[in-house]
Amino acid sequence: MAVREFDLLAKIYQASKLDPRRVPIGPGDDMGMVRLDGTDALLAVDQLVEGVHFNLTDASIESIGCKAVNRSLSDVAAMAAVPIGALATACLPRSLGEARADALFQAMHRTARQHDCPLFGGDITIWDGPLVLTVTVAAEPVEPGPVRRDGARVGDHVFVTGLLGGSITSGRHLTFEPRIREALALLKGLGPRLHAMIDLSDGLGRDAGHIAHDSGAAIHLDAKLIPCHPGVTWQQALGDGEDYELAFTTDIDADALRKIVPSVWIQEVGRVEPAKHGPAVLVIEPDGTQRSGEQFGWEHAS
Repeated sequence: MAVREFDLLAKIYQASKLDPRRVPIGPGDDMGMVRLDGTDALLAVDQLVEGVHFNLTDASIESIGCKAVNRSLSDVAAMAAVPIGALATACLPRSLGEARADALFQAMHRTARQHDCPLFGGDITIWDGPLVLTVTVAAEPVEPGPVRRDGARVGDHVFVTGLLGGSITSGRHLTFEPRIREALALLKGLGPRLHAMIDLSDGLGRDAGHIAHDSGAAIHLDAKLIPCHPGVTWQQALGDGEDYELAFTTDIDADALRKIVPSVWIQEVGRVEPAKHGPAVLVIEPDGTQRSGEQFGWEHAS
């Protein structure tokens, strides 16, 4: 039987026995949070695997290093936090060579510094397998955050921060910017009315499902409203993944939100509705047909 990513994660979450006094946010959100002597720190780890997240034949070594760091920084954006620093580990193929290995790490250091998140440690292994990079990032929560996935409220508007779809085929998955600046602007402008947020790594359909499930609600998405990159269908925008834009919910409508946070491009794509028997994410197609939205999205399976 195939191993599916989210089924396995659900079992891991259920098995986690954590002291909420020391780990206020455990598995299941974009970052976990630990409490040390009354000080909270957010932590997240992500990995980049050759043949799964990139191919060395059509991606520059510099863009791979950039993506490895930015994937973890996108989790920081999802929590509307401020990055502090990062650790990186690498399994380097013997065939990579010293010059490309040096270029890889220079790109990782440069990307981390650009976001005031210096790489301050890690580990390297040389092996006969593919290139694998793992980046662990630490961040500081910002009042009244961190913004979690489980805060969506019935009646909320659902927004995204940019155009979606076609990230892999266009190469945008290698060159995206984590939306840290946008997230902090939203938190500053909305405060506690920024109810829930997630970064769009697995596709809007599946990632909206995370917010809906964790919030005990349903999300209805209007396919006509989904902002698509040129040449991209709404189905691709829902399901391609690797966009790394933000999806968030608030009780403030679009016109008011644009006045409050004029520096952030936003597009309303749906509403939060009461949870009922049926899909947690419902997509209303342009012709009025309704279907489950969680079928649109990326999930690892083997």
